Amino acid sequence: MEACSIARIINLGDLAMRPKKLCRLLIKLLSDLLLKESGKYEYVHPPPMETQAADLPELSQDMLMEIFALLEIPDLVRAGSVCQSWRSAYTSLRDMGQYKQQTPCLLYTTESSGEKVSCLYSLVEKRAFRLTLPGTPLHKRLPIGSSHGWVVTADELSELHLVNPITGQQIALPPVITIEQVKPIFNDIGVVQGYKIGWYCAEKDYGDPYGEPSPILTPSELRDHLYYKAFVFPDPLTRSFIVVVIHYPFCQLSFARVGDDKWTWLPHNTRYRDCVYHDGLLYALTSHGQIDAFDITASVVTRKEIIKHMKGISES
Repeated sequence: MEACSIARIINLGDLAMRPKKLCRLLIKLLSDLLLKESGKYEYVHPPPMETQAADLPELSQDMLMEIFALLEIPDLVRAGSVCQSWRSAYTSLRDMGQYKQQTPCLLYTTESSGEKVSCLYSLVEKRAFRLTLPGTPLHKRLPIGSSHGWVVTADELSELHLVNPITGQQIALPPVITIEQVKPIFNDIGVVQGYKIGWYCAEKDYGDPYGEPSPILTPSELRDHLYYKAFVFPDPLTRSFIVVVIHYPFCQLSFARVGDDKWTWLPHNTRYRDCVYHDGLLYALTSHGQIDAFDITASVVTRKEIIKHMKGISES
């Protein structure tokens, strides 16, 4: 028995020096433990399943995280359900966002799956996984962007939320009434019954652009008239996320950090189409080829024009 224990330690030490070999060992172990076919679907949020310690390599959390970082999301979730120590490594890796760039998955709903159940199709495994998301069912939300494992959705009241399909976590973003151009309409008892969108930007107030008062939009209608696209970016300063929204009128920019109580309007330009965030600067591209860089780390946001408006580029 003692000789077997020594041999086991030597073998693990050898594997620790060869992470690819160790990764293959763990993948095989995962297959033996978890990958038995259980029908067409597998649930994404399985409970932790204690496994005999003798069946598992005795590795430090740092080493487990290094190995788990090489896995695709389905295998990563399975690894996190094996035992408490593996789940701890999985949770730390997930919270730090240090897993590898993932193969895209398709998030969808079906009538047969039920009201609260959504499906995630993995291109790697060529199969669908069931998942249950909190709050409003996915088929009643308007998705307007996704990145870094999060989906930005607008619910039936046009309020925005960050939703993580893998963990089931949901984070409410600042209220829609804090977006600069959104004007709430209250009834006699002070309850919001609708909204108007103000047709203005920093340069000009267009009033009623169609020659008649702007229509009052119901809370559910607002999202179709307000949101164009959303982006999620990691924020190293807060170890959380920044959400940037391109919204109407005129495809303007607003942003918020997770935990903010209102949206911050960036009134410097219009007709934005795309954004990236790098080293504390938000780079935004307009439909005319202009690129603006916003420093949103300071208390007062500043803008620098990186590439000027390019003549000959028509809006599309």
